Amino acid sequence: MVNSKDIGIKREKNLLETLQFLIDGGDYSKGSSFLEKAKQYQAAACMVPGHPLYTFRQENDQITNLIQNEILPQLKIWQQDGKDSAALARLQNGVDRLHDLKNHYSRKEISIYPLLVKNGLASEEQTSKLWQMDDDVRDLVKKVASVIRQDPMPDKYFIEALVEKMAYQVLRLVFQEEAVCMPLLEDVVSTKDWHIVKQDEVEVGYCLIDTPPRWDPTKEEIEENQLYLDQKSDLNKQIVQAFHKYVSQLSHIDTNIKSSDILKGDESYPIGDSNTGPSLIVPNMEDIVVKLEVGSLSLKEIPAIFNVLPIDLTFVDAHDRVKWFSNSDRVFPRTRSVIGRPVIRCHPPKSIDKVLKILNDFHKGYSDSEDFWVNVRGRIIYLSFFAVRDAQDNYLGCLETVQDITKFKNITGTKTLENKDKFDKKSD
Repeated sequence: MVNSKDIGIKREKNLLETLQFLIDGGDYSKGSSFLEKAKQYQAAACMVPGHPLYTFRQENDQITNLIQNEILPQLKIWQQDGKDSAALARLQNGVDRLHDLKNHYSRKEISIYPLLVKNGLASEEQTSKLWQMDDDVRDLVKKVASVIRQDPMPDKYFIEALVEKMAYQVLRLVFQEEAVCMPLLEDVVSTKDWHIVKQDEVEVGYCLIDTPPRWDPTKEEIEENQLYLDQKSDLNKQIVQAFHKYVSQLSHIDTNIKSSDILKGDESYPIGDSNTGPSLIVPNMEDIVVKLEVGSLSLKEIPAIFNVLPIDLTFVDAHDRVKWFSNSDRVFPRTRSVIGRPVIRCHPPKSIDKVLKILNDFHKGYSDSEDFWVNVRGRIIYLSFFAVRDAQDNYLGCLETVQDITKFKNITGTKTLENKDKFDKKSD
């Protein structure tokens, strides 16, 4: 029977060979043997139903099945004469279902990529390149969904080429996740961090699968895993170097941000939930009362007030890193994995320059607020950003507020304490 140490050695060997294959220009479609070995040499802990990596692999199986056994076959049937409406409808339905990729990619961007950074496997700039690839595929799926519903339809050979390109790019990312990113993380991420990722999943949702079972490692399992990580040798440096080289080849998009643009304070500011916690934790919050500018509140009352506000709040500190967010129902997903990360790395690469400008204007005192509004699935979402300063006008950070203002569009008349019954009856 092969022990876990031998499997770990084989996993690293296969990972290094996979990276070299990709660096040398190898096409993922010809790398099935690397993918099979990556699955064969999985760490036992990551094969437990409910574990985040198990869930990612489940989704990838469904994504692959949808493309290979539904989308591409129906494309071929329709493409024969371009008139088979039943095949076209099945093709359209398959591409519509592929929109679920947004959940898969979002969880990867806000939970998995930070783990690459936290464990020294990639820089923030490199994970931005990975994020850009996700964005490109998302955009391609949207384009295909739109094109195959045009009336009149474009040339059938154009559609064939476009759908096949989409399929190729989606499956390339599946290969990248399964054969590179997941094996890279399996032996270096702690059970404690995987549990945080598991909790983050609920904020985002899943792709083409039902909600996975709970996965709650025991205290003993967390401590045993931490002891194992403390005692094991570091990941092969050749693998880390090869991964860096591979990522640098993925995209020609410049995602480098000068240190002068961000991190106004200490660049060694820690990343990750556990390292950015407070140095003082009070077990009984009821016993502590904070005197404010006007009045006072207990440490039990303060978070309770934040949690009932109909506004999402996020605070980015003076170092331009996410420090805190409210625990109310959120319009956009926000997970604990972002705590301590540069805020620009919590946005799609195409938005980085715009976020930087807002922050730089706040730092320099050129501006004190910015606001935007967007339509999200029929809801009007109002976003505001405020520079937070102390009494001496020193910059402390940026407060972001997000609010669903859809219902305000239809407000008419006057509602007071005296006539509230009339309005309450209407809502019934």
